[in-house]
Amino acid sequence: LSISINIFAQDLPKLELKQTGIESIVVDVEGKTASELYNQALNWVQETYKNPDEVLKAKIENQKIRINGFSENSWYIKSLGMKQYSDLSYSIEISFKDGKYKFEYAITKLSKDGQKFGYSYPYFFKKDGSTRKFYKESVPAINNEMNDLSQSFYDYEVGKTDKKEDDW
Repeated sequence: LSISINIFAQDLPKLELKQTGIESIVVDVEGKTASELYNQALNWVQETYKNPDEVLKAKIENQKIRINGFSENSWYIKSLGMKQYSDLSYSIEISFKDGKYKFEYAITKLSKDGQKFGYSYPYFFKKDGSTRKFYKESVPAINNEMNDLSQSFYDYEVGKTDKKEDDW
């Protein structure tokens, strides 16, 4: 019982968008083998994505998976007081070792209605690394998007999900 309490009590490290990119996080999951984590990850992909076979781009048994995903209306800018939503495409690479996994998130494309922007996320930042005023709400929105996905993955790995099995 104390092992499961430790698993659930862990503060999940946060992904954060910076001018230089997104630093990967390493998450401890005590008592789980690399094989168990890998198999749970494949199940998570099946349950999380609408077309799991299309998003799963690589899998090395018991070591690593790579996912290419798309998130519609996941970030926005405010213009004339109104939120204008945009999309992002991303790649996630998850590597597994006994008792832990590494979660790497990369933004691959920013777009609106299928049209790629002529810039990428580094443009959200000034040379000193601070966020440009126009994108001050975009960065937290993207951070929330990334961390919601990371939390969903973690919860699935430790068996802490909201899904209830029907007793049929």
